[in-house]
Amino acid sequence: MKPLLISDCDEVLVSFAAPFGAHLEEAHNMRLRLDSFALSGNVRHMADDSPVADDAMPDLLMDFFRTGMHRQTAAPGAAEALAALDTLYDIVILTNIEDEHRERRKSQVRALGMDYEVYCNRGPKGPALKRILEAHGSPPAVFMDDLPPHHQSVKTEVPHVHCIHMVADAQLRQMIPPAAHADARIDDWPDARVYLERLINEENLARTGVRVR
Repeated sequence: MKPLLISDCDEVLVSFAAPFGAHLEEAHNMRLRLDSFALSGNVRHMADDSPVADDAMPDLLMDFFRTGMHRQTAAPGAAEALAALDTLYDIVILTNIEDEHRERRKSQVRALGMDYEVYCNRGPKGPALKRILEAHGSPPAVFMDDLPPHHQSVKTEVPHVHCIHMVADAQLRQMIPPAAHADARIDDWPDARVYLERLINEENLARTGVRVR
């Protein structure tokens, strides 16, 4: 049984902030300001620079995933790293989007060279990850995500999972410190590939439980 590599999608495998900002400008006459690592307060009306209400964000995100996902590009090195790791890990994608977007997301990442199973989720990812592990026979697992609360959720539900905090966008990664509940912070896919290979092969990392059986 190979270990399972469970990766988030937006800002891990594909870009999000820049294409979302371009979509907001073109479709909604809004702009995304990257003053902090959050959407709340950073989306503003272009007419007067007033902040967009937080309760408008779900609809804006839904619209992006319906009509703007074509703007997203692969994170540098992501497809190549996963292709190399595919012999060592079973790879799946766990993304916080509505179920209606699942096939669109699968097609998107497939076109970008990442043809892996996609699971959709809402809210904290720990419970969803636990279900995925059980469905795959409870193998050793590694989880990658850009948002610290998801690492906390995963460690609460399945504490043995090895967590890697990754923010693939070079501008955004400067805005957030390493997630307190993650085991490592790696923002570059070539470095992540080396780390994930070592995680399996080096004896001093056997304590993670991530071993080829």
